[in-house]
Amino acid sequence: MLFNSFEFLVFAPIALLGHALLRGAALRWWLVAASYVFYGWANPWYCLLLLASTVLDFGAGLGIGRARSALVRRAWLVASLVGNLGLLAVFKYSGFFVRSIDEIAAALGLELGIPVPDILLPIGISFYTFQTMSYTIDVYRGAFAPTRRFSTFALYVAFFPQLVAGPIERASHLMRQIDQKQPRTTDDVLAGVSRIFWGLLKKVVFADGLAVYVNQVYGDPGTALPGAIVLATYAFAFQIYLDFSAYTDIAIGLARVMGIDLRENFRWPYLSRNIAEFWRRWHISLSTWLRDYLFVSLGGLRHGPVRSFANAMLLFFLVGLWHGAGARFIAWGLWIGACYVVFHLWSLRRPRDRRTDRPHRLGDWLGVAITFHVMWLSWLLFRAPSLAGTAELVHTLIHGWSGPWFAVVGIEDAWRAVALLVIAAAAHALRGFGWTAPLTRMRSPWVVGVFWGACVVAMGVLHAPVRERFIYFQF
Repeated sequence: MLFNSFEFLVFAPIALLGHALLRGAALRWWLVAASYVFYGWANPWYCLLLLASTVLDFGAGLGIGRARSALVRRAWLVASLVGNLGLLAVFKYSGFFVRSIDEIAAALGLELGIPVPDILLPIGISFYTFQTMSYTIDVYRGAFAPTRRFSTFALYVAFFPQLVAGPIERASHLMRQIDQKQPRTTDDVLAGVSRIFWGLLKKVVFADGLAVYVNQVYGDPGTALPGAIVLATYAFAFQIYLDFSAYTDIAIGLARVMGIDLRENFRWPYLSRNIAEFWRRWHISLSTWLRDYLFVSLGGLRHGPVRSFANAMLLFFLVGLWHGAGARFIAWGLWIGACYVVFHLWSLRRPRDRRTDRPHRLGDWLGVAITFHVMWLSWLLFRAPSLAGTAELVHTLIHGWSGPWFAVVGIEDAWRAVALLVIAAAAHALRGFGWTAPLTRMRSPWVVGVFWGACVVAMGVLHAPVRERFIYFQF
């Protein structure tokens, strides 16, 4: 079910009404049922996979908690990891692996002809799989005691605001909140609803509006002109940010209306001064998950340049693979990993800058510009339909400036994309510098009402001609 759909407009008040009236186990089971309706709306079979993951890790957590030997505890952990990663491998990566084997065999002159499995990818599987695995790992490490309430764990896994596209929560943060009903204030409701409207505005007007031009250019890389590619890639850089952060805004807003605090997933990433800072501000719940459960265990950047290089490249290889079963996603992750390593090696030769404030100096802004365009190149790779499509786009960018830069067809969409880009970039900077903070702290019913009304009018008048799915639904 999409947040920006009529079905959700009907579903949300019913779910929230049940939340207001119920307590204890009845409330937890109500929200579990609502979450399964939300998740299975497009395809009820998805719910079976969600339930399987829930039962697996609930049982693994209890098994680890009851085990009296390290060997048994480790066996339960391995069962959880193998089961979860096995589900991911089958449903998300099996087609990619089979195609890769066929292509390698063909390059060696062999014709294996292995049939490629046509398995429908369940939406959000990467998100809730990582969430359930973090629970089992934390229980194994002794950081969190296993819950004996299946309803609590089922709601932790399936909590509908953040189920499909995060943020990826930890049991230590979310489970204690959903185990017992949290008190909520008028401020929670006003701030939560305002966050929902803000997220819907970002999605319906800006992200989907930019998608119109991005889809035109990237839909046919072979005919795209260089100026159009440049503009479309700038547009996509903000489209993917606005789209993903809009989902996070709506999820956080819905949860806050219920008195539940979800983790922030973005902190104005395009104001980052280097690539390491960017990944501390972008998709924070994924980057911290990989840091805490993988990168630190491998030694991070503490064991010399060769080991640090290998760890960083492995980390970003997995970041790319997490995003999709395709060569372009792996190449995207490796490109970012290489840039991350270059920055790390360069920073070793300079005094460490521990400032966490926003860019002010000229050197800071130079770092912001370089970091943004490192990611700009990565988004070109990310959005292209394939590596071959990326090669066509890069070839045009290098050799295509001698002819026309823009096509006459679609020029109105190009100007609309420019306007949306300028507004989005200005809002990003204003909010990133905290200059809009006094407005967000206002809780006067009149001010809030005017804001809600303005959002509704803007969405009604300026909405994109086509409604797009949230980009991260495919991951």
